Amino acid sequence: MERRFYFLAGDALSNAIMGMASAWLATSIVDHTWHMLTAMLAGMAAGMGLSLILMPLFVGLFGAMEVMLPVMLTAMLAGMAFGMADSMYVLTTLEVLLGGGLSGILVLLLTYAADVIMHGKRL
Repeated sequence: MERRFYFLAGDALSNAIMGMASAWLATSIVDHTWHMLTAMLAGMAAGMGLSLILMPLFVGLFGAMEVMLPVMLTAMLAGMAFGMADSMYVLTTLEVLLGGGLSGILVLLLTYAADVIMHGKRL
């Protein structure tokens, strides 16, 4: 994976934006009366659909191979988590956006850690 600052900052920014957007979209779709499993599946579908729409923006700026996996994983997980959470709790917009952004950064860190482990590299 890329180690230059421009690409690292771009990865962090694209994952945070995707996490926030997916979490917001999932909570916009899901109602508090939904079953948790249904809300999770709807949030996952919403996040993945949104990532397909926003992906060309990030890929054009930061490269396809470094952006595609973390951004799509972020979208799916943020959509699932916040869709499920919204079916159980009343979430404020600030909680959704901060949580989605943090989930994007967490997924990026885990992706980089997995890359290091799989390739036997040192940080």
